[in-house]
Amino acid sequence: MFHVKLSPAEAIERYRSLLARYHRTLDLMSERGLADVDRRLEEAERYLAVARRFVPEGGTVLDVGSGAGLPGVVLAAHLPRCRVVLSERRRKRVAFLRLVVGQLGLANTSVVEGDVAELRGLGAEVVVAQAVGTFGVVLGLTRDVAKGDAVWVSRKGPDWRQEVEAAEAEVGAALAVVAVEPLGHRGSLVALRFAEGPVCPSSA
Repeated sequence: MFHVKLSPAEAIERYRSLLARYHRTLDLMSERGLADVDRRLEEAERYLAVARRFVPEGGTVLDVGSGAGLPGVVLAAHLPRCRVVLSERRRKRVAFLRLVVGQLGLANTSVVEGDVAELRGLGAEVVVAQAVGTFGVVLGLTRDVAKGDAVWVSRKGPDWRQEVEAAEAEVGAALAVVAVEPLGHRGSLVALRFAEGPVCPSSA
């Protein structure tokens, strides 16, 4: 089975150090973003809490538009018995993600460069997407690489219900909200799946 060499806490601290070292040269985030890294890591932990409810042991989590690795790296460090796929289009960030995977010993993690819509046969149970686009956009990009009962998780503002309704029209199918986790002034994490799939108890 998959193995992570470092403890989750050790992995996150090493990841924090790599962000600080490379954020400027690889255009990962601004100085302001780096100063806000604690909040970003805390938010990634909230993604983790939701993902754990829906991904089985040995299952697959896809982080769409992983960027500098949030929340995907945090998920990978804490879910050593799951496969985690970090999808990113920008070459410098792909290089950084591969460096992180190697430095942290994340044997459960792979980095995919290019358009996530071109992935085939992935069968992800959980898809996370932070600042990628609306639910309609993300579902359109990833529906074919997720299992039929997969769950999509993304941070949304106060109008997330209208966004879900718009996504239903875009994908031509009913969607079920299966979890809502408030993030204070940062909005909420919203998890949904296609309504024809089995629905877990919701916190909405």
